[in-house]
Amino acid sequence: MDSTALLPIIRFLLVIIVAGFIPISAISFFSIMVPQKERDFKKSITEMGISTSRKVRDSYSPGKYILPVMFAFLITLVAIVSFIYGNPSDGGLSNLFLEGAFFGGEGTETVANQSLAVLTYAFLGSFVYAAQNIIRRLIANDLPPSVYYSAGIRIILACSVALVFSFLFGSETGSVVSLKGSLPALALLAGIFPQRILNFLMRRFREIVAGDSVTERSLSLYNIEGISIYHKERLEEIGIDNAQNLATASLTQLIAETPFDARQLLDWIGQAKLVCYAKEEIHKLRAVGIRSVFDLMKGNKSREALREIADLIGINTPILEVIQGQIKEDQGINALFNFQQKKNSPEMDVIATMEMNKAETEKIIVN
Repeated sequence: MDSTALLPIIRFLLVIIVAGFIPISAISFFSIMVPQKERDFKKSITEMGISTSRKVRDSYSPGKYILPVMFAFLITLVAIVSFIYGNPSDGGLSNLFLEGAFFGGEGTETVANQSLAVLTYAFLGSFVYAAQNIIRRLIANDLPPSVYYSAGIRIILACSVALVFSFLFGSETGSVVSLKGSLPALALLAGIFPQRILNFLMRRFREIVAGDSVTERSLSLYNIEGISIYHKERLEEIGIDNAQNLATASLTQLIAETPFDARQLLDWIGQAKLVCYAKEEIHKLRAVGIRSVFDLMKGNKSREALREIADLIGINTPILEVIQGQIKEDQGINALFNFQQKKNSPEMDVIATMEMNKAETEKIIVN
């Protein structure tokens, strides 16, 4: 068959593959991953002895995915169809969009072609990043609706940033001809890292205009040991922006809505609570092995022991005593401490597994 005759078929297949990836990933998540996530959630809850009516499907119900999946699907479909079948020489509004301030001037067709190329590479970068993120979340049983909203917004943002760069460089007749060959690479990078560019600009603006207080720095999620940039971004998706948010978060909600293990979440919450109490003194406490509020509860530390610790690390003794007193009187911390003890017990892991197997057997018998 002639290659010219194959071209329309190849274009059509590209449209189907790229746009179809979005709904197929959501279908795969519900058919394969959600049942596994439900089993893991029940196992963690059983190990800690928590009684709750919360279910994984409360957060991952199919109805919550209709709008975000359609949003990402339509944006992807419109973008891939426009870039595969688009023709800047058609005239009209498309040229106004692609030519910007150059519309109506000389050499506008060249500017339009350049803009279309830049938009194509920006879309490619943003789609590849979004697809990689969706696949990673799918494997980790962690694909909330917000991921699809983020994918659609990323594509729009990446194309907008790349188009602005293209207009700044102008056409091949401009004074920056030497940079024209770099436009596709810059557009691809804009597609992969648009949000990081905006975050950097926002941080710089906040530092210049509002300043960065000591309290904001001490309550940063980066002060929690074990939290990386990926963990921070994932927690921010569910409204946890700092240590105070993490310290007051619902444990069952975090287990149900994030891919993190219950042991890891308990450790992070315990650290976050101590960060809220100690703030900038947290690094001194960690130097002697006190990482979380749970460490201050272990061993029934006496006043003399607290005084020795305070003298060793160079903080005020009454402050450490007040922190320990508040921790012991906090019923929520006591409950979390008990959960951690149960979760770390090998016997509870065996019991939880037996309970899960029993529940599965009963379910099979009933059906």
